[in-house]
Amino acid sequence: MPENTTAAKAGGGIAKQARKQLESQTGKSVVSGQNYLAPEAGKAPKVTKK
Repeated sequence: MPENTTAAKAGGGIAKQARKQLESQTGKSVVSGQNYLAPEAGKAPKVTKK
């Protein structure tokens, strides 16, 4: 699974750059308390092994 970790870190970095760029262009924060979606209670992500 090391390749998944590498891909996840790269994708996260790209998303961070895109968010920062959008925020600098618009002058507004993308993340706020109004658009935050809390995880549903009692639901956990399913982990499958192959």
